[in-house]
Amino acid sequence: MKELIFDSVILAITIITNLSLGLIIFSRNSRQGSTRAYLLLSVVITGWAASNFLSDHAVTQHSAIIMARLAFVMGFYSVVSLLVFAHAFSHLRKLAWWETTLWLLLFLAGGVISATPLVVRTAERANSTWNLPPGPLYGVFLVAIIVLFVLAAITFGIRYRRAIGEPSVRGQIRFITGGAVVTFVLSVLTNVVIPVLTNSWSISRFGPGITIILVASVGYAIVKHHLFDIRLIVARAAAYTVLLVVMASGYASLLFGVSTWLFPNSQVSSSLLIVHAGLALVMAFTFQPLRLFLENVTVRFFFRDRYESEDVINAVGKILVGEIDLDRMLREVLKTVCEQVHIVHGQFYIFNQGKIYKVAHFGPLPPRIPVVPELRQLRATMVVADELSSGEAKRVMESHGIRVSMHLRTKDEFIGFLILGDKLSGDIYSQQDLRLLTTLSSELAIAIQNAKSYAEIARFNLTLQEKIAQATKRLRTANANLKSLDVAKDEFISMASHQLRTPLTTIKGYLSMILEGDTGKITNQQREFLNYSFDGSQRMVGLISDLLNVSRLAAGRFMIERADTDLVAVSADEVRQLQTHADAKNLKLVFEPPKQPFPILQLDENKTRQVMMNFIDNAIYYTKEGSVRVSLEKSRDTVRFLVKDSGIGVPKIAQKKLFTKFFRAENAQITRPDGTGLGLYLAKRVVEDQGGQIIFSTVEGKGSTFGFEMPIKAPEPKPVPGHAAPAGPVKVKAQSK
Repeated sequence: MKELIFDSVILAITIITNLSLGLIIFSRNSRQGSTRAYLLLSVVITGWAASNFLSDHAVTQHSAIIMARLAFVMGFYSVVSLLVFAHAFSHLRKLAWWETTLWLLLFLAGGVISATPLVVRTAERANSTWNLPPGPLYGVFLVAIIVLFVLAAITFGIRYRRAIGEPSVRGQIRFITGGAVVTFVLSVLTNVVIPVLTNSWSISRFGPGITIILVASVGYAIVKHHLFDIRLIVARAAAYTVLLVVMASGYASLLFGVSTWLFPNSQVSSSLLIVHAGLALVMAFTFQPLRLFLENVTVRFFFRDRYESEDVINAVGKILVGEIDLDRMLREVLKTVCEQVHIVHGQFYIFNQGKIYKVAHFGPLPPRIPVVPELRQLRATMVVADELSSGEAKRVMESHGIRVSMHLRTKDEFIGFLILGDKLSGDIYSQQDLRLLTTLSSELAIAIQNAKSYAEIARFNLTLQEKIAQATKRLRTANANLKSLDVAKDEFISMASHQLRTPLTTIKGYLSMILEGDTGKITNQQREFLNYSFDGSQRMVGLISDLLNVSRLAAGRFMIERADTDLVAVSADEVRQLQTHADAKNLKLVFEPPKQPFPILQLDENKTRQVMMNFIDNAIYYTKEGSVRVSLEKSRDTVRFLVKDSGIGVPKIAQKKLFTKFFRAENAQITRPDGTGLGLYLAKRVVEDQGGQIIFSTVEGKGSTFGFEMPIKAPEPKPVPGHAAPAGPVKVKAQSK
């Protein structure tokens, strides 16, 4: 009877611990393969413990045989589940479909064979238990579970070897493997080997309790090395379990003691009910403080260095976004990381062109500051001192109190190092710590690079401002000199134009007299030569007139003298005067008068005539064949003068500069080398100073349209400050541009 009670207690503890831990781990992340595999392992081990207990305490031979064979099946699948868990935990490659099918068939065959007389022939009563005579494949069964366990151990070993830079994973594997080995060896000895050798199965009843060793090793891996990251759930479960035990025992003892002391006859009376009610109130008021106290104790045990990675990332992110000064950024980031991850000290070493550019510290300074050659020994992206057995990197880290070295690197440039010391708890850096540092490293590198660029831009900006100030000073001096030269140039042009105009007028007058016969009859050849001379002097007069107008514009003396102007008559007169020029080039020059009555406008007739003559004359010059059409149009408030030709047109690249001073398009220079580039410039000024606007469109090689649009009603003249606006025809002084 005592054995039954003892075995029942062991079975209950085994089932509760195995299933509770398996379900807690599975509930934490039901989609992860390793958590599913561990739940399977927990269920199968629980099934093995239960069937082993039922086999030992079976009443009939038939039930003993069934439970014994079920125990062997569950024992076989316990090792299979351990292999599955090892494969899922180690993140090995996914098996091909045919590999999965082959393993499933082998596992199924092993389970079926374990349930046959080939492994356990029968059950024989021996005192208070049952003996299980082995079948012919009993040895094969033993070899099979040993092979499966060895495969699981090899799988864990592969993961351990690959876990370089992951101390937490290595710690997890050490404890899981150690617990599994002890559990497996003791289970095989107590349930397979010793019973066969001694022909006594009484020792097999200790098998279920042995599985607690595996549970304990997994639990320690959870606490120490954050296996499955379920410490919060385990801590809460432990707190509530201890709380219930303390409350149940403490209050029961208190209630029993007080009741016995006050009421030795144990009679239920009103006084006893009042005492019980008072104790119930005490329990109600003390429950919450006791619960909080026990929670704090368990949290301190399980979470001495606990933190939320997301909170650290968010805090660092706010610093990186809100701070551009490099020194302040480095200090604040170090302070945040070290305080929230519970690190004793940390340093940033920022490089620029192979040399240390900036250094930032948090916490106590290490015994020695590493120099560049020593830092270069830390070649890996992340170096963890606890994972190094020896070597130059290990020596450098130990001598400078470095636990973790992290490279900060952008896609194109090495930024520097993040160096961290011991943790305040004294523990090694966990997998959570290393993942957090890896996540932060790329963001830090980019932010530091941006801050460096900002600092360089700021320094460059200061230098640039100094150079701009110097250059501006030189430009102001040069501009003043240029203005003086420009004034001198305008004065020279004005003086030269006036001086040249007088002799040219004389030359032109005498040539005209000779051509009209005032000096006698001249031959046809003499007339031809004289006409050439007269045309040349006429062009010279026009050029001088343009130069005078330009100098007047620069000096602000370009006057608009408005008077009644009949544009129809002026247009017809200009076409008639240029008809000879068009006939000489075999061009058709056509004037299209308006089809409706045309108004008399208030314009400067002489200057407007010059504009019209310039447009028509240019059209004739730059048209090789075809026609030149001159037209007048009237709309509601404006009139239009247009000259359309079929000439060379204006290249697109030259159109923006066409109406600027001294500019001529390249094709125009070839067609007419003697042009000045002043005609269109002056035409635009004359039109705009009278309130109109230039009309221009062209297609290179197909012709152009030049003209202007004038308002029918003349704009009001701008009054000069201090003078009343004059009435009637006025002279408007052009504003120089």
